[in-house]
Amino acid sequence: MIEQKIMTRKRFSTAVEGLVAKSRDLSYIEAAAYIIEERGMDFKSLNRLLSDSLKQKIEAEATDLNLLRVKQTNKLPI
Repeated sequence: MIEQKIMTRKRFSTAVEGLVAKSRDLSYIEAAAYIIEERGMDFKSLNRLLSDSLKQKIEAEATDLNLLRVKQTNKLPI
């Protein structure tokens, strides 16, 4: 269980990274959602808890899963 201290960006990022490292089949999106649910927090508070590096990792996952629209760049097939 996650400690019930006041959640800061650093604590949240550490908790998410630790959860992902411990459970390799868990994605960053799932880990963040799990921590929010476990603590009984509102999902609206998630935005202020995400560090820049965590935002980039979640954005990369979402892009890979086609959950975000990305700008299509003109690339030649290699």
